[in-house]
Amino acid sequence: MDLLRVGAFEFYPSERRLCRAGVALEIGARAFDLLLVLAESPGRLVTKATLLERVWPKLVVDENNLPAQIASLRRILGAGAIGTVPGFGYRLELAVAAEDTTVAAAAPAAASAALPRLPLPPRGWPARLANLVGRDPDVTAVEGALGRACLVSVVGGAGVGKTRLAEEIIARAAPHAKGATAWVSLGSLQEARHVPSAIAIALGLTLPDGRDGFTALTQLLEEVPVLLVLDGAEHLAEVLAPSLAALVARTRGVRLLVTSQAPLGIAGELVFRLASLAVPEPDTPPDEVSGYAAVALFAARATAADRRFALGAGNASQVGAICRRLDGNPLALELAAARVPSLGVSGLLERLDDRFRLLKLGGAGFDPRHGTLRAAFEWSHGLLTPAEQRVFNRLGAFAGSFSLEAAARAVADAETDTADAIDLIGRLVDRSLVTALPGDPPRYALLETARLYALGRLKDSGNLDAARRDMAGAMLHLLDAAYDEYWSLDEAIWVARYAAELANVRAALDWSLPHDKALAVALYGSAWPLFAEMELFAEARRRYEQVVRLLSDTLPRARLGRFWEAVATYDSTRQCDRARYAAEIAASMHSAAGDVRGRYYALMLLALNWRGDQSAARAAYASAAALEDPAWPARLLTQGALADGALHLNAAQYAEARTAYRRAVRLALTVSERQALAATVNIVELDVSCGDTAAALQLGRPLALSLRHSTHRATRFDLLAVVFGALVLAGKRDEARAIGGELYDLAMRLDASRLFAVLDAMALLAASEARYETAARVLCSADLAHAAHGEPGRRPVEARMRAKVSLELDERLGRDWREVALACPPDEAGACALALGLSA
Repeated sequence: MDLLRVGAFEFYPSERRLCRAGVALEIGARAFDLLLVLAESPGRLVTKATLLERVWPKLVVDENNLPAQIASLRRILGAGAIGTVPGFGYRLELAVAAEDTTVAAAAPAAASAALPRLPLPPRGWPARLANLVGRDPDVTAVEGALGRACLVSVVGGAGVGKTRLAEEIIARAAPHAKGATAWVSLGSLQEARHVPSAIAIALGLTLPDGRDGFTALTQLLEEVPVLLVLDGAEHLAEVLAPSLAALVARTRGVRLLVTSQAPLGIAGELVFRLASLAVPEPDTPPDEVSGYAAVALFAARATAADRRFALGAGNASQVGAICRRLDGNPLALELAAARVPSLGVSGLLERLDDRFRLLKLGGAGFDPRHGTLRAAFEWSHGLLTPAEQRVFNRLGAFAGSFSLEAAARAVADAETDTADAIDLIGRLVDRSLVTALPGDPPRYALLETARLYALGRLKDSGNLDAARRDMAGAMLHLLDAAYDEYWSLDEAIWVARYAAELANVRAALDWSLPHDKALAVALYGSAWPLFAEMELFAEARRRYEQVVRLLSDTLPRARLGRFWEAVATYDSTRQCDRARYAAEIAASMHSAAGDVRGRYYALMLLALNWRGDQSAARAAYASAAALEDPAWPARLLTQGALADGALHLNAAQYAEARTAYRRAVRLALTVSERQALAATVNIVELDVSCGDTAAALQLGRPLALSLRHSTHRATRFDLLAVVFGALVLAGKRDEARAIGGELYDLAMRLDASRLFAVLDAMALLAASEARYETAARVLCSADLAHAAHGEPGRRPVEARMRAKVSLELDERLGRDWREVALACPPDEAGACALALGLSA
């Protein structure tokens, strides 16, 4: 448009002019472009990523160019014209109108209906395996409801098609969504405390340690537009309802679509009750039967199962009767249609009549929908051979989707070997009792209703614990294989192959904790690569408290070694004293078990966490290096190279450290992006240690920009910490403060205790600005935090900064400053907030 009125200003985009009362104002080209982008979304958050992409297209620029241009705009428009959303971006607070037509109000509340996209990746949802039949009006109605309400619950009986409807809605919405879309299946989650982490994983986020999951999730999504589907909430509804209510109330862009058998009962919840598909009346003319949704679904699925099937005048009445017998329940219809190849329509109807005459005799309180579906399962189950029934029932022990190999191992018994089990699972897929999911290799699943039915059969027969024990054993076999592959398989391929097993691993651990101590310990040890790659460190440390009490000397040394190896991995460089303790035990156990590679890895972890004792670290490294075989997998050798570089860095042997870190990069690039990034961050730190802050910033700045959208958040934090220190040492206080704010914000979203690693630099920043009392408090906090994390020693750069600040405080405040500062030392987050001027 030719003219936009921005507050009291006239803005001419096509002429690139900004005026006030007709008088042209001087404005730089980049500032003009920034205003143009902000004016497109007045009152709404525009992310730093969006501004960088729009204003500096195809250029790699430092994110800190933004504050300077924003400051220029504020000088022209007024100090309050542009608001800052810390850690995210900026918001134009002035009203914008185009030719007397108001585009948007300035108040943030007016913008709540259309928030911009934050750098959250759109996530996957279940593949739509077949066309959705007969639900177009329902899809339209629910889409309209989502446009009016932040929480929509699709409610209906089992098998009515709630999940399939939600799949269709999210698939249609995703290409046009202004933010992230994510699907979370709740059926495999038995505890509400796992729900926040499941949502975070679906969105590519990491929840901070030591905080309530929903509280942390709410803070993460406060300004983020998200369409979030929570599928199968009925078993957790009562516990989840308050948390979901708070999530919706305290965020601006979160929309929830929940599927459940009953409403959540939350204020503002819009309930959509999904009915069964329409069925024809008994006297419906045959030529009109095909117009009913239930008949259309049955015909589509029967045709897919048997290409000889065709709906016509000869069988229309029988198909209509089948649909009536099944009350138009989509899942029951699909189960019945799968039997057309073997029974035909007439035989199918006859068998249904017999079965339902027995099963639909309900007493008081009888729910016809529930009876119909159960009858359909009873009928389908009764048509299976005893072997097929046994396999189907035992598959109910899986909490999520499963691989064919794991399923065959879990269901095999004295009567059925694994080869027969694979064949039997294939037959269950043909009968629509097991769903084959797309992928290579494919995975399989029981729909939640089918899984609950199978669990009921197991419980009634007294075989539930046996089935869960075998499932847990199958998961241990799978995790052992995953552990072996972890060291050599490409990181992305490994995650794609094993991430889907998380629900089953959790279920296996949950069952084994009270039932099988040895199995629980073994599962915990072999599961650590999965928990580490999924960044579930908080959950893993919480489970440690449950499993450690199950240890005993009677357990195999190999399993004990892997258990303590897991503990050392989770605590490495975070809680160094416990990491050292665990690594020492792991090395001893691996040695007793004859596991050379396991002992090598444990010793390298021990060396890496001995920063306060160079001689002990060197001894651990030397013991590990003596075991090293150049033919070992790249990920394992990378761990050794990283430890080698850290030891040389701590000893101020910079040339040797650089050689080791470059070796780590070369090795890691063949298998692990995470390790390659970690080694690169170490090189940036090395440049700072050498005193070459220019080189450190030349590498660190663009790398930090590239990691803004990365899922490797811990690595991004480590990089920002190093860059922040470099900027402080280089005297670039304004830029350091900007990076410090980003670092602080990231830590609060991950784990505030991580900030202990930057407290020396924070103290130096405060001292450089002559805020000596603040610097004293921050430095004392640094000493206490390092000791609390089991790391009394400092990295070279940290030691240098600490010494510099300490000397200056001695001169400015006198030698008793420590006693004064120690009287009220803040925690890590409080110390950083003080240094950055975020709190008094």
